[in-house]
Amino acid sequence: MVITRRAAGMLALAAAAPARAQGEATRIVAAFPPGAALDGMARLLAEGASRGEAARLRGTVVVDNRPGANGNIAAAGVARAPADGRTLLLVIDTTLSLNPHLYANPGFDPARDLEPVAIAGTFPLALLVNPASGITDLAGLAAAARARPLLYASAGSGSPGHLAMEALRAALGLPASAFEHVPFRGNAEALTSLIAGQVSVGFLAVGGGADFVRDGRLRGLAVSGTHRMEMLPEAPTVAELGHPGFDVRFAFVLVAPRGLPAELRRDWAGLVAVVMAQPGTRARLAAWGVDAEAGGPEEAAAWIAAAGERWGRIARETGMKVG
Repeated sequence: MVITRRAAGMLALAAAAPARAQGEATRIVAAFPPGAALDGMARLLAEGASRGEAARLRGTVVVDNRPGANGNIAAAGVARAPADGRTLLLVIDTTLSLNPHLYANPGFDPARDLEPVAIAGTFPLALLVNPASGITDLAGLAAAARARPLLYASAGSGSPGHLAMEALRAALGLPASAFEHVPFRGNAEALTSLIAGQVSVGFLAVGGGADFVRDGRLRGLAVSGTHRMEMLPEAPTVAELGHPGFDVRFAFVLVAPRGLPAELRRDWAGLVAVVMAQPGTRARLAAWGVDAEAGGPEEAAAWIAAAGERWGRIARETGMKVG
């Protein structure tokens, strides 16, 4: 029997799997705390990686939450791990696309230290206002911002909401002084501030925010993506409201230490695709405001590159810096 070099490599991986499975657990490092949508996605992947043939190849798979510094803490730790498929990182793409522009020293270099593996879901944001602001639509928001600077909440400097608001300001043709950024420590704090009326508006991850729209504590003006959200079916896209081409979405990206063998990269990307296609996954993700969109290493690399160009430009134009 003739065994090709590729087949021999796959046999070697399979032969090594039982020994590897008995040792250290495979870790999916999540750059957000437990309870966040990214954490939920990491746990879906860990569950999928612990079933059937996947379990034989990987052994025990655990989620290791390492929040902080817009994902820098988690990314820097994974960058130093061996490139053996036992340590993966799940982050929002901004950790890889924006942070090199945002921080003088993020503690890692995405191009040098990390390897894109897969896209594991994408999500838009919802433009929410406090009803007491008197703002009822996007045109009203623009008019109010022209009359006086509006305070807006985000989950932190360099967060998706910070970037989306700057993209919206540019699309509306408003000056830099039209919005005043008030960063909070996470999406939940930003939502709380908006409900309390401490700020007027926020481009935020939806999650529980949809309940606040339904009970009248917040008003949903628009969503940032290409289509309306199941959670907020009455909120049109920004593009529908007269700004064609406006599309601000973010991706959960699975990455590994640079040098991960191509076979393992394809193996993990295949796992993501399988998990996304499973019955019930789409509904679970929709409850978090996430679309079940998957892509392999090439798609993940292309997403990061495009986001890096876009958000790097905005960071330079606005002087956006942290530390």
